[in-house]
Amino acid sequence: MLASVIQKKSSKLAKHGMCIREATTEDLHKLTALVSELFAIESDFKPNVRKQRQGLAYLMKCEQATVLVMDLNHEIIAMCTLQPLISTAEGGTVGMVEDLIVAEAWRGQGLGTQLLNAVEKVALAQGMSRLQLLAGRGNAEAQLFFDKQQWQKTNMRVRRKKLSLPT
Repeated sequence: MLASVIQKKSSKLAKHGMCIREATTEDLHKLTALVSELFAIESDFKPNVRKQRQGLAYLMKCEQATVLVMDLNHEIIAMCTLQPLISTAEGGTVGMVEDLIVAEAWRGQGLGTQLLNAVEKVALAQGMSRLQLLAGRGNAEAQLFFDKQQWQKTNMRVRRKKLSLPT
């Protein structure tokens, strides 16, 4: 089902050798590099290749999660992940968009918009009634991007607490 949702290549993408597809384990190395690039932008996170690769591998094994990539002639130049959450406010499934990143050399060409649109199609196909994401307040470029994409700011504040797992 996912393939049929994202399979439609726009003529713009296809004529440049680009496609949006689901990630495979062969993509892990490049995905890890993209997540490291993202974490270098966001001050709340620190790159850790081992942890990022582990998290990405886990996401790709999870049937409910989606990892989309923008592929340019077999080179991964962008990625985005989607994870389901159950919302009591919505009375059903919503989606958490994470790890949206376009490689620096490819930014400003509308690729992030196309990838985000593909994620929205996947979310709709999975019956999600809302999407949400976190964007660093200090990242003006990301804030402007999401404003242009008509993502609404909320009054909610994210808080987190690190847990110590038993070893």
